[in-house]
Amino acid sequence: MGISTAFLAIFRSRIYSIFLAVVMNCLYPYFSNSQEINSYRTINSGNFSNVSIWEIFNGSLWQPAITKPGSSNDIYINQTHLLTLNTNEQAKSVFINAETGAGQKLNLNNFQLEIYGSLQAFSGAAPGAPSGTWNSQNWIGNSINSRLVFKGTSRIIIPNNAWSGFTTNSRYSVVFDPGNGVELIVEEPFKALRFTVQSGSVRQKLNTSLIPATCATFSFNTETGVYGAGPFGDFIIESGGSLVSECNNNILVRSVSGSISASLFDLKTGGELILEGTTPRIEAATYQLNGKVIFRGGSSLKTFLAGSFPDAGLVNSVYDLEVQGTQNLTLPSELSVSGDLIQSGSGQFLTSASHLKFIGSEDQEVIGFSLSPQDLTLDKSGGTLTLNENLNILRNLNLDEGRIDFQGKSLFLNSSSSGGLNYEGGSLKNLSSFNYLNIPGTFNATNGTFPFEDRYQGGVRKVQLLGNTAGGSLTINFTEYDGAEYNSGFVDTDGTPILYRLFSYFQFSGLAPSSNPIELRISAAQLIVDEVDDLRIVGTGYAAPGSHLPGLDPVELWARRGLTISELSGVNFTVGSYRTLSVLPVEWLDVMAKYTLDFPQLNWSVAQEKDNEKFEVYRSENPAETWEKVGEVKSKGDSETKVSYAFSDESLTPMMDWYYQVKQIDLTGKWSWSKVVLLKSISGRVDEKTLIFPNPYFSGSIGLILSGNLAANEVIVSISSSTGVIISTQLLEKTSFLNQLESLKSGLYLIRFSSAEESQTIRWVKR
Repeated sequence: MGISTAFLAIFRSRIYSIFLAVVMNCLYPYFSNSQEINSYRTINSGNFSNVSIWEIFNGSLWQPAITKPGSSNDIYINQTHLLTLNTNEQAKSVFINAETGAGQKLNLNNFQLEIYGSLQAFSGAAPGAPSGTWNSQNWIGNSINSRLVFKGTSRIIIPNNAWSGFTTNSRYSVVFDPGNGVELIVEEPFKALRFTVQSGSVRQKLNTSLIPATCATFSFNTETGVYGAGPFGDFIIESGGSLVSECNNNILVRSVSGSISASLFDLKTGGELILEGTTPRIEAATYQLNGKVIFRGGSSLKTFLAGSFPDAGLVNSVYDLEVQGTQNLTLPSELSVSGDLIQSGSGQFLTSASHLKFIGSEDQEVIGFSLSPQDLTLDKSGGTLTLNENLNILRNLNLDEGRIDFQGKSLFLNSSSSGGLNYEGGSLKNLSSFNYLNIPGTFNATNGTFPFEDRYQGGVRKVQLLGNTAGGSLTINFTEYDGAEYNSGFVDTDGTPILYRLFSYFQFSGLAPSSNPIELRISAAQLIVDEVDDLRIVGTGYAAPGSHLPGLDPVELWARRGLTISELSGVNFTVGSYRTLSVLPVEWLDVMAKYTLDFPQLNWSVAQEKDNEKFEVYRSENPAETWEKVGEVKSKGDSETKVSYAFSDESLTPMMDWYYQVKQIDLTGKWSWSKVVLLKSISGRVDEKTLIFPNPYFSGSIGLILSGNLAANEVIVSISSSTGVIISTQLLEKTSFLNQLESLKSGLYLIRFSSAEESQTIRWVKR
């Protein structure tokens, strides 16, 4: 707390009050020489900018000030004095008298005081002796909008034994904003309504001179009558800011003694939380860890960030997470990751008891190590999870949605014999081998579907095994080659000539030999198929073992084969057909419609193109009945990367709901359709607001829609420049008015429409 129990007892005793007064009087000459030259001290209460309340120290004497303090001046606020801000101010170090009954000392008055030195408390006449803060009514204040802002160079801003978190009435916010590369050090507990690290780093010290070591806790105002019983108080780390904590317990709390959590710990995107303790605890009801959390330092095993108070939230989600240095980090039983996992030192992530969930829509990467969780869930709405080493999953792999890029590495699943594959969606890219250890007794669509991305033909080439097994382990290798053979020259086991097969193929090994029947399926995604029953599973230039089963599902396009488990080994299996198929020219990524300027615009993109001729754009007011072709866009040519297109439907105004769909047509005349998208009108605003569109205006025709009240009356229209100069005022005649707008020079215009019922002013920009 910054004040020992004995010291407190002395101050609260009458007899020792007299003793201390004598001692302080004797020591005053010593302390009076300890302040810096050009330091200021108060001689009365008053406004910061009022020169008459200040004295300035010239090196030997205190003299009346002739200017107010600035960023290079220390200031001392004496006992019984109240210093009030009436504008934003600056000071070097701020020393505040903290004796019993000091009352309110600094009224920030909803302004900010920038501090370029330290914040300290003292006892006695200025400069006094360093001491901890006391529990005084509204000691510093007066609201969350009142701010102490720490600027300047690297330094200690809250020195040891010169501050504390004892004051309950801390009605102000603290902002750390010294700039990039600057470290501010806090050595004593610090209490406020809110803390924000805007730039630089703040180091929270652990006092190891005490046993047990104590943390310079960040805590929050405990005036329950004003701010409630808790949780209350936010700690925010902005982009470019970082908090470095040496502590274990009580990094952040509302009340240490009452075990009450703070309201929010908010690590924003681009911010950093660096934890150097072995068991870091942040007591907050809500955690938002959208920046990077780094574990480093120490000499023993580290545990993940957590809260221990009864009202503390569960820390189960993080963005970027990094282990630096030599110490290992044990992850919690369940953790969602939406950014990267990074191992930059010899310390390792210990994940054997953890269920890791990779989520979100951004690209993610596991860097510097081979990931070995107990369970792993992939549930990504977008982006790719990229691995640099093999993936070893002890128990369960849950594929819900998203993509993992293995970059030629391998997957090992279920070495514990107590889990398996749970497939709902998603895909595996550039996977060297899928090693399914201790396979289930029965393969079904959930535990027997293996989604390999086809990097040459596009789409997801799913493999599915259905049936009872005899145990063992299953290894699947997908060997990829570009293209296909169109005159295969062999026949299937039932005598059907095979005219087409993909060059890429699958191999299966490791299963215990068995005559158990099993169904093998391979999907024909991204292949143009006239009839699903055309599909066959074949070998690479020879008939596959077993017998052909009719194709299934016109959406998944399953090629099927019935054979035994033993017949799976030693054969290259791929998709074939007794008709000549061709690879689908495009893979749709997204289609969206929006209003831009005064007409609809349709945007779409494809992951690749091959032998594609064009796109046709169709529009409908009622998609269940009729569609109208409204335009064409030529293909940009073959590409193995993302290609984007746009089409502007300039024949329409933004006053109706419209449906759009894009039809892709290849060079042979085959086609595919995009999804249907709805473009909502903006007509709902017409009755209440006058519109000039487009706004801003670049070229073409200009449209005008008057609000209901204006449209029913004679309207006077006035055009003014951005500086208020009136260009014209006239009775509105729509055609001549729009022609006048087209003839105006580029700039910002204020256009006012007036009638007996209503008037409206529009800011209109001409580029």
